[in-house]
Amino acid sequence: MKRFVAAAAAAAGIAMLGAQPASATASAAATAALARFDAAWAKVNSYTATITSHEALGTKTQDRVYDLYFVKPYDTRMNVISGDDHGAEAAYQGGDRVKGHHGGFLSFLHLNLNIHNPQATSLRGTTIADANFGALVDHVRGLAGATLDAIPDGDRTDINVAVADPSADGNVTRERLVLGPDGLPVEIDQWEGDTQVKLQTYSDVKLNVDIPASEFTL
Repeated sequence: MKRFVAAAAAAAGIAMLGAQPASATASAAATAALARFDAAWAKVNSYTATITSHEALGTKTQDRVYDLYFVKPYDTRMNVISGDDHGAEAAYQGGDRVKGHHGGFLSFLHLNLNIHNPQATSLRGTTIADANFGALVDHVRGLAGATLDAIPDGDRTDINVAVADPSADGNVTRERLVLGPDGLPVEIDQWEGDTQVKLQTYSDVKLNVDIPASEFTL
């Protein structure tokens, strides 16, 4: 059965983002960039966005476009609007369970799965709880032994991550988190050596919008 949801972008509990964990070492530029994110993220209660995601694992690839709805602290809804398993939907409200259904002829079959069940993750194991902005940054900060640096790129900032232990990060050796002019993520990339295995971009972002609770009760 096809996998039905993921994220390019929602931590199962959005971790405290106000301080840099000892597990990663950040340069002064990266620390400043992350502080900008903290300040921007603190002002966000909810948002919607479009996620365009490409992932590769060995010889397999997966391309999807999602509509994302998110309300702090955990509520997440993701609809696959294009690509693999088009029409699939999933909803998450914290904990270790995700509800949803596949697209196509399996759309009638509603599922209640562990969040790490292969049917509920992307090709590379990304969960719906990994999709939101807070989770993206928390992932980078939580990489044990990683080294973070930041480089301005026009009106954006690239936070480049050298992964110390690829075996603990899906064999990823380096990552890049791109923050937009407002300090919030617009892109995350991952590589295994010279091969890019993930490209996830966020667009059409609308902050602090009214999202009804019914959106998260599939």
